[in-house]
Amino acid sequence: MACLSAIAATTLAIGAGAAALGAWPVLPFAGLEVALVAIAFRAFARHDGDYERLEIEGGRVRLQTRRAARLVELEGHAPWALLVVKDLPGRCGLGLRYAGRTVEFGRLLTEATRREWAAELGRRLPVTRT
Repeated sequence: MACLSAIAATTLAIGAGAAALGAWPVLPFAGLEVALVAIAFRAFARHDGDYERLEIEGGRVRLQTRRAARLVELEGHAPWALLVVKDLPGRCGLGLRYAGRTVEFGRLLTEATRREWAAELGRRLPVTRT
C-alpha cells in the first residue's frame, strides 16, 4: 500500500504542477494513470497466494490448486487417476482426471517445466494425450 501511495502522490504532484503552469489537461490523465496502477496492484494481490500442490504417496494421489479465492482439490487412488496431457504446438497443458472429473494444473510453471513434469508424471501415472 505504501508503494502505491508513493506512486500516486508522485504522479498527482507532477500533474498538479503541470496544471499550475497551464497544462491542465494533464491532470485527468494523471488521475487515470493512478486508477489503472491501483487496479493492477489489486489484480496482483488477488493472485498473490496462488499455488498448486501435487502429491503421489503410496497408492494415493492428491492435487490442490488455488487461483485467486478458488480452491480446488482432487484426491483418489493413484492407479485409477489419469494424467491428461494436452500437447499443442508451443503449448503443453496438464490435467488430472479421476472419477469423471478433470482438474487442470501447471499454469504456474514455464512451458519447459510443464513438459518435464509431463514426462516425469507419465512414469508414475497412466497418461492420455489430446
